[in-house]
Amino acid sequence: MTSKTRFESRFASNRNVKLHYVAAGSGPPLLFLHGFPDYSLGWRWQIEALCGSFRVLAPDLRGFGRSDAPRGHAQYTLLPHLVEDVLSVLVAEQLSQASIVGHDWGGTIAWWLAMRVPQVIRHLVVLSTPHPRNYLRAIADPTNARFFAYMRLFQEAGASAMPAPEKLAEWVDDEVDRQALAESLRLSDPEAMLGYYRANIPLGRVPDIGQLPLVKAPTLVMFGAHDPYVPTNAYDGTFREVDNVTSLIAIPGAGHFIHHQAAGLVSREIEAWVSRPPSSFRSLG
Repeated sequence: MTSKTRFESRFASNRNVKLHYVAAGSGPPLLFLHGFPDYSLGWRWQIEALCGSFRVLAPDLRGFGRSDAPRGHAQYTLLPHLVEDVLSVLVAEQLSQASIVGHDWGGTIAWWLAMRVPQVIRHLVVLSTPHPRNYLRAIADPTNARFFAYMRLFQEAGASAMPAPEKLAEWVDDEVDRQALAESLRLSDPEAMLGYYRANIPLGRVPDIGQLPLVKAPTLVMFGAHDPYVPTNAYDGTFREVDNVTSLIAIPGAGHFIHHQAAGLVSREIEAWVSRPPSSFRSLG
């Protein structure tokens, strides 16, 4: 990976789970949460674009890359484990609050963090990830089966369904970045990565998750108009879940991995959103 940015390699701890994260720059804190199949430096384009103005942090989620992979699918529940992992990074950086950006599973973690620990969220930016209520409803809808076939395969077949790291990394166009991702995925634990799906998405009938706290942070949601893994109508109810200014941006021609496929646009939109004081959003009401 060719980069002029100096990435610091650091570790945080959530009880007995050690979490690796990279850090760069200085300024207001901006924390990036990757999804599947990805790792901390999958955010390289955004880190390089934003570290001149922000303190940028990006962990390897538990089970991925250089972070620990505790045994058992129960170790990968959103609550408390995955949300507490994010809090542990903030503690390691001596931060009480940050703007959070999440993609895919990282986006789901970001949604839950914003609902359950709202005081730590300054701004919320979510990529390619509907609000959890709408996401589960989309998964449960049989007309969306083609979008979620891979998910059911992971849950039913287990590790035998996990493609090789080189195959998982094929979505990255840049050859050097693709090789770096494949190397990180070789360090990752297949059972741990499957644990995200098995611990958080029921195999049978997907229940409605009922009433949830409204998100209080100003919220930006971006998604690719041609995402093969998430139907666009899963974003329809987003405004009902946020008690603040909310913006949805559909990116034409892009698929699921918009932080690469539309890297410049995504970086600019993130910077514009998180550069505004949260109070300025409230004043628009």
